[in-house]
Amino acid sequence: MNQTPTATLIIVAYGQPALTELLLDSIAQNTPEPHEVIVVDNDSPDDSAQRVANHPSHPHLIQAPTNLGYGGGVNLGVRKSNSETLVIMNSDLQVTPNWLTPLTDPINSNSATIAAPIYTDEQGHVIESGASITADGHVHTSRKPVYGVKPVDHVSAACWAIDKQSFESFGGFDPAYGLGYYEDLDLINTHRLEKCNVVVVGDSEVIHRTGGSFQPTDANRLSHRNHTRSAFRWQWLYKDTSRAVWDGETSFTHGRVAVIGHQPEIIRHLQTHNISVVIIKDMEQLQHRGNRDDVIVVQSDNSQASQLAPRAEITTPDDLPNALQRAGIHPNTTPPRPRFSSIAATRSRRW
Repeated sequence: MNQTPTATLIIVAYGQPALTELLLDSIAQNTPEPHEVIVVDNDSPDDSAQRVANHPSHPHLIQAPTNLGYGGGVNLGVRKSNSETLVIMNSDLQVTPNWLTPLTDPINSNSATIAAPIYTDEQGHVIESGASITADGHVHTSRKPVYGVKPVDHVSAACWAIDKQSFESFGGFDPAYGLGYYEDLDLINTHRLEKCNVVVVGDSEVIHRTGGSFQPTDANRLSHRNHTRSAFRWQWLYKDTSRAVWDGETSFTHGRVAVIGHQPEIIRHLQTHNISVVIIKDMEQLQHRGNRDDVIVVQSDNSQASQLAPRAEITTPDDLPNALQRAGIHPNTTPPRPRFSSIAATRSRRW
């Protein structure tokens, strides 16, 4: 736009150019406020960058030399931005009418340092309206409607409004997480340490087509790997948060496995190899696990378990070793060690 932008929209894209074009179309249609659009192409293997360059809305295209991941792509885009209010965005979104001003109001009024919209599916159903963090470092998503502005423990960074100065002062996203997940939780935790507000704005909605970034097997492996990293780094921060009690679970583990039914030999083997195990009676109990498990052991193939725990590897006892490998879990009689230089201090502020 020709006017001085009041917000810079930073989109990180890797492949799937049709989704990026849909997002750019929706921004052009539903964003009358003065703004600039930056698209960071993470070295896509197809014609994504060219299609962005040819889009009629004329976004500013930045081509990364390699796939920097979502956090690294955002960091690159922030450096090139020209306004103090930023909105960082996945490429698999579509914005709706009147989405931007309500989203950026908490940032511009200094009442919050991170603000997120309501995430819905294409039918308008709420798929995320914030999340809570339990003592084991797992994220438990809320799908309840939000009215007004609601403070939350966490909300995924698919679409965040954030102040540029704040983002830079906290060091941006930590590149140590690489590809995958949990870099947003890491940055939110640095904000929590400084008593900053993270909010969800009920008057702003965006459509989010979740699960488009990775294949299911890669998503499981990356989620497990980065959860382990995050939990080691931040466990001291979570120690006073809610803890759902499940017999057999331990704090420092190589992974988490839920076993449905009576499997004493499997349980004993996993526990001696520093894998946290919980015994689940039925599918109703599994529903309350909140996606915290890496692997679910069932008596036979069970599609319901896949629906209740979409990020977990579902396996029968015979295929458990392969399922652990697919989930990125390596059983070991030696307890896991922290993968960062310090687990009792905040991350280094890199910028």
